[in-house]
Amino acid sequence: MSESANQQMANSKSANLVSGIRSFVVRRSLISNLPFAFCAIFILLFTVYFSWLAITRHMMFRSSAMDLGYTTQVVWNTLHGRPFEFSTYQNAPIDLPLEQFKRTDNLLGYHVELLLAPISLLYLIYASPVTLLVLQVIGIALGALPAFWLARRRLASGFAGLAFAAAYLLAPALNGAVLSDFHAVSLTAALFLFAFYFLEEQRPCAFLTLVVIALSAKEDMPVLVFMLGVYIFALRGERRLGALTALLGLGWFLVATRVIQPHFNGLPASPFLARMAIFGPTIEETIRNALRDPRLVLAWLTRGEVLTYLSGLAATGGFLSLFSPVTLAVGAPILAINIFSNWDWTYSEGAHYSASLIPFVIVSAIYGAEFIAYQTARRTPLLFRHVAIGLAGWVLASSLAHQWQIGQMPFARSYQPPRVTAHQRIGHAIIGLIPADASISAQANLYPHIAHRRQAYLFPAVNDAEYILLDVTSPSFPVDVATLNSEIQFLLERGEYGVVKAQGGYLLLRRGAPPGLRDATWAAFVTFARAPHPPRFETGVQFDDALELVGYDYDVHNVVTAGQLPATVATYWRALRSLDADYDLAFFFTRTDGAIVGQYDAGTAALSWYPTRTWRPGEIIRVETPILAIGRDRGVLVGVSQPGAPRGDRAARLTPVASPPPAAARAANIIAGERLVELFRFDH
Repeated sequence: MSESANQQMANSKSANLVSGIRSFVVRRSLISNLPFAFCAIFILLFTVYFSWLAITRHMMFRSSAMDLGYTTQVVWNTLHGRPFEFSTYQNAPIDLPLEQFKRTDNLLGYHVELLLAPISLLYLIYASPVTLLVLQVIGIALGALPAFWLARRRLASGFAGLAFAAAYLLAPALNGAVLSDFHAVSLTAALFLFAFYFLEEQRPCAFLTLVVIALSAKEDMPVLVFMLGVYIFALRGERRLGALTALLGLGWFLVATRVIQPHFNGLPASPFLARMAIFGPTIEETIRNALRDPRLVLAWLTRGEVLTYLSGLAATGGFLSLFSPVTLAVGAPILAINIFSNWDWTYSEGAHYSASLIPFVIVSAIYGAEFIAYQTARRTPLLFRHVAIGLAGWVLASSLAHQWQIGQMPFARSYQPPRVTAHQRIGHAIIGLIPADASISAQANLYPHIAHRRQAYLFPAVNDAEYILLDVTSPSFPVDVATLNSEIQFLLERGEYGVVKAQGGYLLLRRGAPPGLRDATWAAFVTFARAPHPPRFETGVQFDDALELVGYDYDVHNVVTAGQLPATVATYWRALRSLDADYDLAFFFTRTDGAIVGQYDAGTAALSWYPTRTWRPGEIIRVETPILAIGRDRGVLVGVSQPGAPRGDRAARLTPVASPPPAAARAANIIAGERLVELFRFDH
């Protein structure tokens, strides 16, 4: 063989070898990058789905003045040169001692959320509460990246990284945060995870940058930063970085709570501390009583609601966080603030209260998995990586199970597909009639949609409002149904405001407009009480010779909570004859043994504005309750009482009897002794 032929053969073999090596490297690269690709897909799906869910919730008027309404007004005002100003609380009847405030028109007197200042620049692109909602979803979703990187590094497995990233995104506490208006503090879920990642990567400048951003989210975040500094100093042995971090946390806490807040509110302490007065009328008395009798603390910590909350947080990381208790303890101050509260919403995994705890649960779970895998590999023939993968699978299974329990992903047991109704579309059309620069007072759930103006007040505070926007079918917060209706009647009777538009329960009033509700206007207004469609569940029960209960339906709100789910119950009625009395409805809730454990009889919009004596025989009227906290596995019953009957008086209730066939579509469970009808059992 010639020398040239030998050279060609050698070149061919070399080329094949290089090609093979490249093919192997590419295959290995694709395999190693596959978990990260799935992580990116999970983040994208989370962002798209929860952005849609949060925006739809907002368009259904289920966001509120507290907190999306006042936050979007603060952001809008800040962009327009009025830093942190808002008018939401001016003379509003809320559960804060506003009469003691030096000024009520600046957010910094309530919360020190300086992060809202740079966030306001986003309103240059799109000035809408939707911007805040989408920002919150994206900000939280990105926390899956450091969760993935940390787990992959510590557990030597791409699958482990993917499992912990998924566990983070599956956390019901984060679902609750993105579906509870907007709170800058929710963004700390990702900020603290990124901080931990940069700490592991020995990148102190990036770590400190994330810490400073987290400090600006809310006045209680410095406590977590201080604890993180102690952890770095004492456990990691990084003295300078730990000391600097702890000093940053302590220093900003003192500035925020002892300088900024008192400057704006004039109070000696945060007004929200009153929520921690659980063992006495004041926080001081609570502390004294707790020290005097530690059994009070123990009894509080062993309550079912608290234990459920703690187990839910731990389930997010498959309970592996318990194997790294020192890391988990960094979040202890915020956990204590949540638990020792007279407002059970803070320890339900709902809203934003637990968002800042999730990064510490995830990181400690990763460290806990590493500890277990290492100890197992030392004592058994099993390989570290195999044990780590098994633990990661357990974390994923635990997180999926907890998501099914109380989460808001489509497979969760309490999830209800949301939809904007015709009634809500009427509301958006009426909002379009309001001039952009007009001062206005609005109901809480309508407030976020009209907040981009200098003077926007929370009804029933009217102040100098030119317009008033109301929906009598919506939640009456911050007053009850009866007070809301009496306030509206007073405004209409006084004549200072007249009706611009009335339709389907909505009222748009304007100062100086012709007073009163004309017949045609009234007819359009009360259409909300006439059933637009048949009930989902038909019953067919008559109450004496006066009323027929045609059927019912109910609507569960998409809210994350380990406690009682918020829902509305709608009953459909037909007058059997002309009625000369205004009958009352009462709803009752029972345990599985039939014992009555709750009752609602504080009024409904339909009966307030369209009482039974005005019903025409044969027409079907829809009576919907306000939002009620219905316990899981509770029976829901309804009864009809004579006007003015004492509460709980069985003798004053009309007697229910099943309609003769074939009118009854399904057998009604009539509780004869109580003169009540069981509608359904709430098993969500």
